[in-house]
Amino acid sequence: MLTDTLNACIIDMKTVKELETVSADTKKQANANYAFKQIVQELQTTTMALKNAVEIAGFKPSITIVNAMKGYLAAFNKVVTGGAANASTNDFIRSESKKVTASITDEWADFYKKSTANVISLLATVRGIVPDSSKATYAINKIRKASNWSISSDTYSSMMQGLGDADSILKDLDLDEDSEVLTFLKRVGEGSATILDLTAEILEWLRKEGIEDKLAISFSV
Repeated sequence: MLTDTLNACIIDMKTVKELETVSADTKKQANANYAFKQIVQELQTTTMALKNAVEIAGFKPSITIVNAMKGYLAAFNKVVTGGAANASTNDFIRSESKKVTASITDEWADFYKKSTANVISLLATVRGIVPDSSKATYAINKIRKASNWSISSDTYSSMMQGLGDADSILKDLDLDEDSEVLTFLKRVGEGSATILDLTAEILEWLRKEGIEDKLAISFSV
């Protein structure tokens, strides 16, 4: 596991010996310590971003990522306890950190898709029939701000605000996710709806909403 590998590297005798050697070289040690400080700051930023994604957006990172982050803390403590950093340990931690960041990015992309794809699709479907289409567009844009992993908490706040706006828009239409009307609207959006899809329920809803004139009929080629 990543954590075991990291901890093994930190306590490796070769690394310890290098740490002692570097300690004798003031300039080299200063560079190693500075690099270590930067790594700590980078991991602190990643940790805060992960915390924000969990608390604001409900993101659930895998146990592998959680254990890796705990492993970093253990590694940092060992360096601090030893009293000095060293280049090889810094390089190793930075390399493993990039791998974890890549894993977080992939897991977030999967979480984002599962959390927003259906909502964005629904908003795109009803955008042409809601009283103010700009509200639907604005909600979609706010949600899409979080399509990529980010260290900014504003990204996740924007996503949640967009999802909240989407709920309000859909509630105003009084449509259930599995309703016959919504299924019809999805087909309209895909360009696959036909006259056969115009059931009594759908026609009644169209009249109720006063949007009969927003639908056009054409022959398919």
